[in-house]
Amino acid sequence: MGMPIFFILAMVLNFAHSRDMQDPETKDLVLNQKVTGILGEEVYLRCLYTGQSSILFSSWNRIDSSKRAKKMAGYLSSDKSFKRENFDIPASITNLTVKVNVTSFDQEGEYTCVFDSEEDETKETMVLSVIARPDVDITVEKEVVNGTLYHAVTCSASGAKPEAVIRWEISGALPRGDIFSVNTINPVHTNGTSSSVSVLRFPLIMNNESNVTCVVEHPAFTEPKRASIEVDTFVSPVISMKTVLVQEGEEDFQEVICTATGGRPHPNITWMLPEFKNTPPLQRNVSKPDSVISSYQFPSDPYEGENISCVFSYAFLPFINTRTITLPIYYLSSLQLKNLDYVINSENQTSLALVEGDTDITIMMDVLGNVPSSKVKCSREGQPLPEDVDVVGNDLFVRGPVELHLAGQYLCQASYRRHQVSLQFTIEVNPKILLLVTFPPNISVNLEEDSDYIRIECSASNAVPAANVSWVHSKNIYSTVESEDLHYNGSYSVRSVLTVPSCMAHKYVIECIVDHPDFTEEERRQITLPVCAPPNITLQSSVEWDSGIAYASLVCSVQSQTTAAAITWPVECHGINNSSRELAMTQHELRQSHMVVVQSVARIPIHSHAGCTVTCVVKHRGLEKPENKSIVLPSLGPSVSRAFLGEESYTLMWQAVCEYTGDGVKPNISWVFPDEDTVMLATNESRYDGIKVEVNLTHEFQLGQYEGKDLICLIQNKLGRDERRTLHVPKYSISSIEVLNKTTLERRSHGQNEHRLALQENFSNQKILLRAHGNVPSYKTTCYREDGSAADTEGMALVFTEPVSELDAGLYICHVSYHHHTANVCIRVDVTSDETQDMIFIIICFSSAAAITLIMIIILVVLCKSGRSNTTQKGQKKNRTERESLAALMQDPRCPEKTVIPSTTEPNYAEIMHYSIVFDAKSTV
Repeated sequence: MGMPIFFILAMVLNFAHSRDMQDPETKDLVLNQKVTGILGEEVYLRCLYTGQSSILFSSWNRIDSSKRAKKMAGYLSSDKSFKRENFDIPASITNLTVKVNVTSFDQEGEYTCVFDSEEDETKETMVLSVIARPDVDITVEKEVVNGTLYHAVTCSASGAKPEAVIRWEISGALPRGDIFSVNTINPVHTNGTSSSVSVLRFPLIMNNESNVTCVVEHPAFTEPKRASIEVDTFVSPVISMKTVLVQEGEEDFQEVICTATGGRPHPNITWMLPEFKNTPPLQRNVSKPDSVISSYQFPSDPYEGENISCVFSYAFLPFINTRTITLPIYYLSSLQLKNLDYVINSENQTSLALVEGDTDITIMMDVLGNVPSSKVKCSREGQPLPEDVDVVGNDLFVRGPVELHLAGQYLCQASYRRHQVSLQFTIEVNPKILLLVTFPPNISVNLEEDSDYIRIECSASNAVPAANVSWVHSKNIYSTVESEDLHYNGSYSVRSVLTVPSCMAHKYVIECIVDHPDFTEEERRQITLPVCAPPNITLQSSVEWDSGIAYASLVCSVQSQTTAAAITWPVECHGINNSSRELAMTQHELRQSHMVVVQSVARIPIHSHAGCTVTCVVKHRGLEKPENKSIVLPSLGPSVSRAFLGEESYTLMWQAVCEYTGDGVKPNISWVFPDEDTVMLATNESRYDGIKVEVNLTHEFQLGQYEGKDLICLIQNKLGRDERRTLHVPKYSISSIEVLNKTTLERRSHGQNEHRLALQENFSNQKILLRAHGNVPSYKTTCYREDGSAADTEGMALVFTEPVSELDAGLYICHVSYHHHTANVCIRVDVTSDETQDMIFIIICFSSAAAITLIMIIILVVLCKSGRSNTTQKGQKKNRTERESLAALMQDPRCPEKTVIPSTTEPNYAEIMHYSIVFDAKSTV
């Protein structure tokens, strides 16, 4: 009877002790211990009461430097709330999650989440830290250091807390130390913020990158902030030197022009000139956005054969180029007769024979030499020329009719400044021989037409002497003449065929003129040429992609009723005419009944001709002048590329996605794996929209392959521009799992801890809340019983949706995982009810009281008998016998031997026995 009572008493004490060891303040709250807020933004302070007590009021309290609490927001009752300063109203009386506007660094400090109930007060403290997001700015300046031109790019991240970190990237990589230098300062401001200022310096001559990127890292940024700026790069110009003959009035000048085109920066042009003669040269300088032009004008005579040098140099760069040109040296070698129709002796070419009465005679002469121009003067017998003889250009023209007085010695001289040559010849005039018998010709005109040309035949037949047949028409008509002379039985026939286009843009009249001595005046025959209908011209454009390059396909169609049109394609880029070698042209002609259709297709790459104007120039007989149809090729916008990570929740795979958007050219995209020299080449997903192309490359992998490593997206442009985008795969971990409910921690036999708790019998929707410690973004929770059967979970909780019974008691193992990271916790669940707990408590209390009463009675009996033994000597023997009986009764039952009584010298002392009553009870309630 005694052992069950002691056992129940021990269980009661152990249960009370276990309740004292638990911490009600931490087990009934879910709270973030540390929260970081960004100045000027909003932050949420989260606090949730998970206990079973009824909350009367709750609040957030601010702990100041003197450890005093100031209520900031909360509930005075379930329907009465309050707030102050930058706090909003919390979610509910048991959920104090509240939004706070962070407006000052003074809001940093400790905040306590307090829940008050009738039984006790539950509270816990968290720390709010305030940081400031920096303002990023980037500028570039030029400066000269020791005669060298430098670029200084300044990147500042001001107003930051904590201090921002600045680094530089050149084409996705760190700047080279042998070219670039970085100087960074970090001043601290009185308001607690700091500014980071980094200056990147580099000499212009050594830089070949046009873009510099400043990367600012700060806890307030979810990813580093990038700021880019364009900087100058050194570009060598295309230099040239040429000489041009310039005529102003009657003066000739040699203009020497030096040009530097397309360089950056523009060079300076200086001259190395000969010693000035009587007339100094005239200098002109012209500066354009894309070129620098300098020129000198030299009079031709004084500076013939002089060397002129042009020096292209820079103020702060060591590049020097020199061009030299020699001014021409002019000479005249001779003056010669050109036509031999009138020469008597063709060997010396000094005697000419003219026929009396002839008209419109031209004696042509050649001036041999390299002079740009010459002037010819002639005289007869040392006197001026007769009135009916003139010098026209380099020729001697005799209007006529030729008379005998024109015979004589002629001297002609050709001159250019100080250069001069002469020619001397003799003209003889022979009398005209008259025919005694003449016959007029028979005149006929015939036309023969085809699709392209009209052949007009004009004949003068059976005449004596032969008739002269000629044509009169406008100079705008392209024509050819074929003539044929026939002699038969003493008569002459002349046949002349004029070939002209089948139609013209205007109405023209052609005359066939027949002249014969028997005619008092010339005979004329008129033919009217038809007018051409103007052609129908259309120009269409489209965009075609070929081998990753966008081409503009231009189709120029000309529909006409006559001969085919001629189509050319000039290109103008930024005001400069350019004959593009990349322009591919095809042309074909189609004839349909009376119509001719000519199509010319021009195919030109857009990336090298963006913004250029391409013109279809049509030349046709039906047009007075060529007609133009133009189209402006689209300009290229900036390219955009990015790389990011995605997680496929259904397949547990990660995706590394690299995207590119640009104009004109499709790049090749590949992934470079870490710790490997291999490049993954895959089929890029491409989408075209006009000249715009979007390229996407996705690589799927398991998190464990590249966790904590960098993946590099390599974008290779066919034009030689390569980009690299680095993508960091995060490093995750799950350190432990915490059970948020009240539990008792026990160590299992194999060394693993086991959490023990009790659930209320017959209650449904009971939860065991879990919290995983780690840095993974999400968790997958699975729980199962010791026998392997699955248990229900909801989020991070083990749930019992049905009313709890004794069947739900036992060991539960919960796993929390994220990809290959996992952790588990063991939970021992007991099932109890309020009636059972109360009955156990009553029984334990009653048994304990009965045991204590029994012990007290035994002690009192022993004490009373010991007192009576000292009253009389007579009762010593009897008392000894009683003591022996009592001693026998109080002997240790583990030891059955008799107790040894000491000698009679000490008759009043019995052996003292020691007893221990140990209560050992354990409770899982």
